[in-house]
Amino acid sequence: MKSIQKPIVIVGAGFAGMTLALNLKKLLPSLPILVIDAETKFIFKPLMYEVLSKEVQMWEVAPDLSNIFSAAGITFLRNYLKRINFNEKILEFSEDLKISYEYLVICTGSVSNSFAIKGVEENCYFFNNINDLKKLNSILKILNNNSSIQKLFVVGGGPSGVELACKLKDIFQDQFSINLVEKSNEILSRNKIFNREEAEKALQTRKINIFLNSTVKEVSEKTITISKNCEIINFEKDIVIWTAGIKPNISYINQEVSLLKDRILVNDKFQIDNINNCFAIGDISIIKGMEGLPLTAQVAMQEGNHLAKNIKLLIEGKDLLPFEFQDNGEMISLGIGEASISGIGLTFSGKLAFEARRLIYASKLPDVSKSLKSAASWLFQRKSAF
Repeated sequence: MKSIQKPIVIVGAGFAGMTLALNLKKLLPSLPILVIDAETKFIFKPLMYEVLSKEVQMWEVAPDLSNIFSAAGITFLRNYLKRINFNEKILEFSEDLKISYEYLVICTGSVSNSFAIKGVEENCYFFNNINDLKKLNSILKILNNNSSIQKLFVVGGGPSGVELACKLKDIFQDQFSINLVEKSNEILSRNKIFNREEAEKALQTRKINIFLNSTVKEVSEKTITISKNCEIINFEKDIVIWTAGIKPNISYINQEVSLLKDRILVNDKFQIDNINNCFAIGDISIIKGMEGLPLTAQVAMQEGNHLAKNIKLLIEGKDLLPFEFQDNGEMISLGIGEASISGIGLTFSGKLAFEARRLIYASKLPDVSKSLKSAASWLFQRKSAF
């Protein structure tokens, strides 16, 4: 096995980076691994909606990164990556920190994409990270005690928008109207047909207004401007939550790196073109020949697991293996206590699907102690079901 003089450096501790680091440490226990992230907590995004409805506690979805990695024998550093010098193999961080590497994996995830639409950054709430969650949670507490709030818009008819709209309707009932805005001709256009149909039923049952073929043109302090079928319409609004898109977090890339759809282009072994010993996985990367892979936690975790095996092969001087995605299905929350699941030959929805989804996600939490506590909490709350 090749001797490693410097630690494997992983920048980004989301689903991809977390899975990679923990699996690589299991494969090569003596290997020095350094994980760097700008945040102090891991955020289990699929369960962020349940924090709003208080079905899940914050500690269950946001464990401390330092605790997770120290328990695994991995070094964690909190800092913000500013630039990569690929030629000299040096990472430049905030506070003039510089770190050299022998092997580098970048997986810094995604950030909300406002598409440069006027007023979105200034007048919308987002739902992509723990800070967004805290801000939205704070405003919702204010909403709960303010009878003058009447109109709430959720922009984006993908999983985030649909799950959020259903959850908010169940929380606030008829306190105000909820409007879902989607630019295509259907919600969940990239999701399983069964889940899409169940979501349509859930939205209809909750009397959530759906604006299809609608594009947001501007968001001001008091109004939202929508283009629908070439007609410009202004609506009064109280709150707008933006879930309409994400973009890769690659502001630190300022050298010649091949991009496709604004994401770092890699081969099927996750290697960055023409850059030795450098890899990219998760939302920031796009695999040549597999451009249609969704930006989901499932994909990111599979990529992290596969890259851990490939780095072991690389260190051992063996040929790397191409990545093959295994579709294990998808789960979507559809309000308080309800969900829809489609995958592995099974399709079911309702309360049973919600309970199954909750337990499956509890088992996926990166901190083993948190996973056990979360699962135990779920079982205790649901013991009557058995």
